Parts: sequence; C-alpha cells; structure tokens
Amino acid sequence: MKTLVFIGTFLQLLVPCSAAIKQCYYPDGNPSGDSPCDANAEQSACCGGGLGAACLSNKLCQSNDGHIIRGSCSDKNWSSPECADYCLNADTGGTDLISCSNVTNTDTAYCCDHSNGCCNTGAGRFNVLPHNPQVWATWDNEAATYKVVGTLFTGTPSTTSRAPTKATSTTTTRTTSSAAPKSSSPSQSNQSSGLSNGAKAGIGVGVAVGAILIGVIAFLVWKLRQRKASAGIAAQTPVQELDNQGKTMAELDARGKLNQELRPPAELSG
Repeated sequence: MKTLVFIGTFLQLLVPCSAAIKQCYYPDGNPSGDSPCDANAEQSACCGGGLGAACLSNKLCQSNDGHIIRGSCSDKNWSSPECADYCLNADTGGTDLISCSNVTNTDTAYCCDHSNGCCNTGAGRFNVLPHNPQVWATWDNEAATYKVVGTLFTGTPSTTSRAPTKATSTTTTRTTSSAAPKSSSPSQSNQSSGLSNGAKAGIGVGVAVGAILIGVIAFLVWKLRQRKASAGIAAQTPVQELDNQGKTMAELDARGKLNQELRPPAELSG
C-alpha cells in the first residue's frame, strides 16, 4: 500500500514538469484562441492555427493567406523574451505587420498596420530579426497543434514599436514575399560578420607586443655578434704583433749579415 502511495505521489510530481502550454494571451491580458508554437516550452509565442499556417523563426506568424501577423503569447504579462514584442499598443488582438521592403530594400523592416505612412516616413518603422526568417513550427491539422520543425532565432532582439493605437486608413500594400520562408529547413543562427571591438583591441595589443619582442630579439642578436667580433680581434692581436716583431728581427739579422759581408778585410798586424 505504501508503495502505491509513493508511486502516485511521484507521478503527481512529474505532471507539472511535463504539462504543456494550454492558454495564450493578448498584450492586454485577455485570452486568445491561438495555439503555442512550442507547447512543450516554458513560454512560447502563439499563432492562429489552420492548414498552411506557420510560426516563423522571428516569433511572428504567417497566416494561411500569406499575411505576417504579431500573434499572442503564453505569458499573460508579456514579460517573457519569447513573446513577439511588436505593435503592443494594438493590444486587443493580433495585428498584421506591413513589410517595408519596397521602401528599404530589406526584408527586416516592418510597420504596424495601423501606422499611416509609416514605411515612407520611417516614423514607427522597426526591424524584426533575423534576415530571411525560416519556418519554426508548422500546423499539424490532425493533432490541431503546432509541430516544431526548425530553430527559433535567439540573437540580438530587434527594435520594438509602440505606435499610436488609433486606427487610420492606409493605402500601403502588404507585401509578404520577402518575409515568407523559402524552405522548411531549420534556421541557421546568425553569426557576426565582423570582429568585436574587444577582439580588435586584443589583436592590436598582440601585434604591438610581437613587434616589441622581435625588436628586442634582433637587438640581442646584434649585441652578441658584436661581442663575438670584438673577442676575435682581441685574440688575434698578440699573434700579429709577434709576427711583426719576428719579421723585424729577421730583417735586422739579414742586414747585419749583409753589412759584415761588405765590410773590407781587416789588415793583419805585424
């Protein structure tokens, strides 16, 4: 009996760990009818379901008619970094995002659909990373839930927009071709295309230290060669002097002998 009680308690402890996300919320805290993109995560962005719908790696939603939408979030307070923190002033529901690629020539520039003239003037325009977002999760029509098939972008967050909530008419055409995924393969993590300031400073210091070391080594080698050359000259000097002295003595001997030979014979006394 005690064993059964222990097993039951253990299973109850496991339930919260494996519980899936059940509810999603709009920025104003009201529940939405969206489904979490990753139901097994602690928090997740949420999107509307339906055949052809998808969650993108930038946490935005792509509807089955091709529109890009800021959906809802499993965090009721919207304080989680997993929430798509865009156009939050349109807090009563999901909101379409208008691509400004026809103005900026980039697929990361967007405006909230209620911002009149945003793309052209730049007022309220914001960037959503990464470039060329990929499919993060696809809608499983049979299970009526999203299935994760890619990777969520977790790099530097993009600039958020809190444009005025008053809806106004706009003639801006929604363009989604640049933001739509090109394939269902997992997204690749964005890598920095350049060196950080710290790395550049480290390289500069390393080059300077290396140059100093090379200069010191060259100076020491030069000094060593100078010492060897001086020692060689000092060692050869006595021998040369001795040779010179010997040569001089030999010359004197030769001259003395020559003088003796040229001297006239001495007369004998007597």
